[in-house]
Amino acid sequence: MRFGYCTGFASNMMGEVNYALLDDIAAAGYDYVEFPLMQLEALSAEEFAALCARVPETGLACDVCCNMFPARVRLTGPDERDEAVRAYLHTALERMRALNARKVVLGSSGARNLPEGMTHAEGVKQLSRVVGEVIAPMLDEYEIQLVMEPIGRGEANFIRTLPEGMEIVRAVNHPRVTLLADSVHLFTEREPAEDIVTYAPYLDHIHLCEAGRALPEGGISEGLAEILAAMRRIGYDKTASFEPMPHGLEAMKKALVNVKAALKG
Repeated sequence: MRFGYCTGFASNMMGEVNYALLDDIAAAGYDYVEFPLMQLEALSAEEFAALCARVPETGLACDVCCNMFPARVRLTGPDERDEAVRAYLHTALERMRALNARKVVLGSSGARNLPEGMTHAEGVKQLSRVVGEVIAPMLDEYEIQLVMEPIGRGEANFIRTLPEGMEIVRAVNHPRVTLLADSVHLFTEREPAEDIVTYAPYLDHIHLCEAGRALPEGGISEGLAEILAAMRRIGYDKTASFEPMPHGLEAMKKALVNVKAALKG
């Protein structure tokens, strides 16, 4: 399994790249950094060139990007525009390719939340069409895997659980559109860790943290232990990224050691 560290909540979703955090991620022993894609897309050409030069110097890869769309690029409701989605992705996926990133997380609650008056069924129909007809051909072109991220209440009003994420995956029915499980959202929705086992064939990425986006630096909580046990049961060996609020280098190191130990059983 490869372990990564998301920069979004730990630093900035937009604006300047936090290079000090990048150095800490490398020093803590992680395999890759997971940048918000909407941040990469918004960088100037000069800023992005500097990032592309800096990442290899750290020894980190960039296996995955999260935060696929900013809220301005609507995916549901009357303001969705296919050409706006394509135009955004042209730059964004080119930049993923430049960093050799091969997975992207479609969380993006601001872009996909349902507007007032839109039903869940209508949202599933529209989002699955946009993903299947607009996004999937570009995933093929750039050889990118998209993982649907359920996002818990308080952040999202649509696709909050793994079964709901699977509604989109099944409706799209494309090999490059699969599923992500996020421990924080599992906790928020009180969703059983057993769902990780149920949807194992579709699971291509995992986000890990304790409740409140804390790192498991002092040990593993019962809830996170259940998630890690489910990962052991299915023999999960793909990518898993920590997605915390800001923490220091020692906490980053301890969290990685604790999770690796728990996964060994």
